[in-house]
Formats: sequence, C-alpha cells, structure tokens
Amino acid sequence: MKHVKPFLFLCIICAGITIQASDAMAEFDAKEISPASEQKLTFEDYFNRGTDALRKNDLDTAISNLNKAKEAKPIVPQTHFNLGFALERKNDIDGAIEAYKDAILQRLDYPKAHLQLAKLLQGRGLLDQAIKHFQQAIQFDANNIDAALTVARLLCEQEQFENALPYFERFLQKNPQDANVRFEYANTLNTTNHLEKAVEIYFDLLKGNPTGVGILYNTAYTLKKMGRIEEAMPYYEAVLKHKPDHAEAHFSLGLAYLASGDFKNGWPEYEWRWQRNTQLTPRNFTHPQWDGSSLNGKTILLHAEQGLGDTFQFVRYVKHLKNLYNVTIIFASQRPLQTFISRCCPYIDQVVTLDAVPADFDVHAPLLTLPLLLKSDEKTIPRDIPYITPDPTLVEFWKRRLQKDTQLKVGICWQGNNKYSTPFLRAVVAAKSAALATFAQLGSVKGVTFYSLQRETGVDQLNTLSDDFKLVTFEENFDQSRGRFMDTAAVIKNLDLVISVDTSICHLSAAIGTPVWTLLPEPADWRWMIKRTDTPWYPNMRLFRQTKHGDWDTVIHTICQELEALVSPSELINKQPTDLTKEHTQQPAVCGMTTVEQLKKEQTLLEAKFKQKAQKLSSLSVSLQNPEFVKELRALYLLSEMRERVTEKIATWEE
Repeated sequence: MKHVKPFLFLCIICAGITIQASDAMAEFDAKEISPASEQKLTFEDYFNRGTDALRKNDLDTAISNLNKAKEAKPIVPQTHFNLGFALERKNDIDGAIEAYKDAILQRLDYPKAHLQLAKLLQGRGLLDQAIKHFQQAIQFDANNIDAALTVARLLCEQEQFENALPYFERFLQKNPQDANVRFEYANTLNTTNHLEKAVEIYFDLLKGNPTGVGILYNTAYTLKKMGRIEEAMPYYEAVLKHKPDHAEAHFSLGLAYLASGDFKNGWPEYEWRWQRNTQLTPRNFTHPQWDGSSLNGKTILLHAEQGLGDTFQFVRYVKHLKNLYNVTIIFASQRPLQTFISRCCPYIDQVVTLDAVPADFDVHAPLLTLPLLLKSDEKTIPRDIPYITPDPTLVEFWKRRLQKDTQLKVGICWQGNNKYSTPFLRAVVAAKSAALATFAQLGSVKGVTFYSLQRETGVDQLNTLSDDFKLVTFEENFDQSRGRFMDTAAVIKNLDLVISVDTSICHLSAAIGTPVWTLLPEPADWRWMIKRTDTPWYPNMRLFRQTKHGDWDTVIHTICQELEALVSPSELINKQPTDLTKEHTQQPAVCGMTTVEQLKKEQTLLEAKFKQKAQKLSSLSVSLQNPEFVKELRALYLLSEMRERVTEKIATWEE
C-alpha cells in the first residue's frame, strides 16, 4: 500500500490559470478530440477530456487525461481536485489523498478539497488530521454546517469535549430545532460540567418529548450531579415507568438513595450494576449465591469487584461475617491485592485471585452485595476499626526509619488511577484528582513533614515539584519486593495523618485506623453522601468538599488552616519517647515535673478545653448552614484529635 505522507500547509503564490468550479466537476466543456490531433492537445484539452470522462464514470480515461493536464500545468488546483475525485471513485484512496493535498498546496482556501481530504483521513482513522481539514473547510466556507457537526462529534470521540461545544453551537445556529443535535450538545455540556445550561436544554426538550427516556434519564443524572438529589428522583422514576428494565436508571436511582442516606431502598437498586453492560460483568458459578441465611459450618466464596478502594472499604463486611458465623471464608481478590489481603486481613481463611477460583465452596457473593444481604444501614455499618492490620514486622521496620522525624508526619496522595479504559471513568478520576502543585501549598505549614503515598500513576508530577515543597519519597522497591501496598500500609500506620483525594489510599488509611482528611470534588461520589464533613464509613475521617466544581485551591487553603491549628498547641505531642528521654537527661524537668507529668498536664488542659467547646457547641443551633456551629464543631474535632494523640504518647512513654 502506498504510504500516506503527512501533509504540511505551505503558502504557495503561483501565476497562471486558476480554475474554479461550484461542484466536484470541472467547468470546462469537453470536446471531441481525434487521435490524429493528440500531439496538439493543450492543458485545456486534457482537462476537458478528463472531466468529461469523469462525468461518464470512465475512470481510467479520466485519470490518464487529468494526469496529463497536471503535467502540462501543475499549478491548477481544480486539476488535482478532479484527479483526486477520480482516484477516490476508483478506490485508490492513497492516490486520492495525495491529489487532494496537492490541490490544497495550490490553493490553501479550497474548502471542497479540505472537505474531501478530511473525509478520507477520517475513514483511515487519522482523526487528528481529519479534524484539522474539516476545520479548514469550515473556515473557508461558513455555510458548511454539516462539517461543523462532524468536527463536534469527532472532537467528542477524541474526548476534547470543551473544544466541541463551539462547533455544536455553529450547527445549531442554522438548525435550532434539530432535537437530536440539541440532545448531543446538552450531553457535551454535561460532560464539561456546564450543568445549568445542560439541564435547561433537557427541560426544553422534554416540552416537545415528555416521554423521551433518554432525555428523562439525562435530566435526572444532571440534577443528581448538581447535588439536587430530591429533584432528580422523579425523573428516574419516570424513566422506569416508561421502561421498567432501564438498568442505568435503576442503578442511578440506587446511588441517589444511598447518597441521601436511604440505604434500605438504595442497596436493592444498586444490584442493577450487573445489568448496565459496562466492564462490570456478573460472575456465574454452579454454586448458588448466598441469600443471607445462616452460614454456620459452610464455606463461602466472596469475590472482589470494581476498584481497589472498593475492596478496602467493603472488606469490613468479610470480618463482620466471620464474627457472625462459624464460616470458612475464601476471598477472590484483584491480583495486585492478593498478598496484601492474605497477610493483612487475618479473618480470611484463604485468598485467591479472581481468575483462580477454587471449586470447593458452598455459596458465593459479590463483595458489594454483602451490605444488601446483611441489611446494612447507616447505624449498622461495621465500624470495628482497624479491620485491616498491616504486617507488624514492616510496621516496626518503618517505625525505626521514621522515628527521627519529630514533626507531625503527614502522608499525601493527589491522584487516582487514570488508566481506566472508558472516557467516562477517566473523566471521573480526573475530577477526583488534584495536581501535586496544588498540594504543594501545604508546604507553608511549619512543623509538618510530608510523605508521598502516590504510586503507579501521578508520580511523574514529582519531576516538576517546586523546591519550596519538601516531600519525602520512597525508594524504587517500595511496595515491590514485599507486595503491593505492604510498605504503604506500614508507613501509614506510623503517620499522624493522611491527606488524600478520593482514591484507594484514603480507604486504606482509614481502615488501618490513621486519621484521614479526604478531599472531595463537587459533586462527590455516592458513598460520601451529601454536604457532610463526616462519614458513617470511617469515624476517623474528615471530608473537605469543593464548593464549586474544580476548585481545589479553596479546599487546600482550608486544610492549611486546619493543619496549622493541629500542630500549634503543643510540640510535646509530636515527640517520640527517645527524643523526650534525651531532653529529660540533658535538662532539669520544668518546675520539677517529669516528661510524663508535662504530657499529663497537657492532657488536662485539653480535656478542659474540650469540655468548654462541647458546652458552647450544645448551645448553638445545630445546622451545617450555621457558620458558628461549623466553626465550633471543627474546633471540637481538632481538640479530640490532639487529646487522643497526647493519650497515645503517655501510654507509649509509660510502657
């Protein structure tokens, strides 16, 4: 196959005849030419003969004569265009591409040549090049609105949704009543988080098509995305009225219920995740699925699903099952977690990978179906933390490695897994992730050492990190030689705090028992519910939410203030026993007090402050819309964290 060379736009100024036509055919009249006069043929003769043959679909004659016309006068763009047209009809696509490129070289503002070339490049899958030539066709012919629509769709296919919007708008200026394109435009607005405008179009489309299932669903989806959960639910219900088996509507309605705290109605609808025709495929076994009946004396196979963070969050229910029944538990995990789960979840009897399921078991269940089978609601979520126990040998190893650091030790994680195969999931992860440069603002807080918990994805940002932000990173074999997450978990156990975006690290850290501050996008995932700064899933976690989509700077600014409040009250809280011993032997105790006595005095002061704040809080109107209530609640939380750390230090010293 002939190689298609990349086309470079060149500005060529040429003299001679320029032939233009209003369509793909030449404007010259073809004349009868006898063989005897062959030697006297001019450019015009060859051009006319080739054009006439092209009209008659005599492609070989057309190509032969147009090539001769091109040789006689190579600067005429119409010749190259007609030759390209003939070659395209003959299915010589490589030749046609080159001919159209030659036509454009002779005349850069040649919209038809750009358009024909773009179509062929699109057919070859060379979408970047195709888009450029469609754009050129539109630039030189403003009335070519079909090309504008094609560009809009191709840009969406390339996940350049924001760039697609002006081309949708250009098409709709000429065709404002095209409901299908308006729907596409609204969906693109939705994807780019222009939500108010998107929902306005959906509402308008519903006036003309009130039973349109797709419009109803997207209206509900957008309202939910805007945090207007209660408004969204009737639209989901309308979808199900017209199409009872609409899996996406069932699933999304389930997420809406769960986000609003209605677990009873949420978990059954969440089971529709298996019918969504996504990457999530139900696992079929000859053994029955567990129905919630007694498991005493039985063996159950529980299989992981979805992301690693989901496994960290919901493996708590596996421990809960072990506490409820005399049951043998086999857990099928994602391959990266096999070693970790087998060594850090001692209540599991056997761990296999998802592709190596044993034959000997009685019943099975997907991991995220356990809350439904156990009738779990907000009050009965298992909160026995920690329910993941890092390897004690590694915990001690990293304790020795980090013990010289007497500052507040804070781990950070800024990006989720961006390697999902679908554009939607990649967009979700992008919305949940923050740039490391944004996290670097935390460096303004004194008395804190920051440790990178970022692995796999996002580590490339370390190369562009400002020297002003001191971030401790770990060696190359970290989490490699001992197994995925093994070192990470042991390090987290030795940290005072983890600050993370919504990814597996925040779940792992909380499950281990380390205090976690989680950064959430707007809108946040269903599991974090609505407008809450706490979560029923983890009593040791605080939530820091965006107030508007994409605004991480405000979130980080708030966290900086909270960090400063956390480290300022007492340096004693952060010091290790070895450091305290050294100080105690080098200088006399203050006012005759031992180091333990100093810490206990600090504990007494914190207790008094805590009671004072609690009393003040009880006198305020309980509402997250009340700024004073929120301020005092935050202060009470910080005092509680400091009190716990002082208590831990006293216990460590007295050992």
